[in-house]
Amino acid sequence: MSAIRTARLNLVPVTLNDEPALTRLLHSPEVRRYLSDATLVPRATVAGWIAESCDPASGTCYWRISIGGDAPIGLVGLKPPSTATLALRAIGWRSRELAIALGPEHWGQGFAAEAVDAAVQHGLSDGVTFAIVSAVDAADARSHRLMAHWGFAELGRIAGPVQPIIVYERSV
Repeated sequence: MSAIRTARLNLVPVTLNDEPALTRLLHSPEVRRYLSDATLVPRATVAGWIAESCDPASGTCYWRISIGGDAPIGLVGLKPPSTATLALRAIGWRSRELAIALGPEHWGQGFAAEAVDAAVQHGLSDGVTFAIVSAVDAADARSHRLMAHWGFAELGRIAGPVQPIIVYERSV
């Protein structure tokens, strides 16, 4: 997995050294409100996600998002689809699921849109991936706008642990 450079962002593959900063990001109340249904993601889980991303056989790619320096302002990634999204996507082995988290101090500046575009372009250009899916809590208006902005279409709705989830898809 390689780094991706956009007009304003550096997307750098995560390493175990990123765990403290990414755990802080994911523990932010604004970020975890929708990403983890307001529950704290344990540090060991974050470390596990990073380790999975470092394993080329896992099909998971996470990049830390930074502007200029090395300090991450967010996280974007593609992973094998979850059980929930597989219920709506028949070609699960040819799809990947998008994940993004951005520090709230950077919201509204177009960074999420830029990172999502780069990750999706990367995923859809691998010659294997047919579709990128994204599961968004029904109440997460910002993420719904982001999906619409990048041409994701609603694939369906599923029950979530706390609230309904809308699953979006963008295919080649």
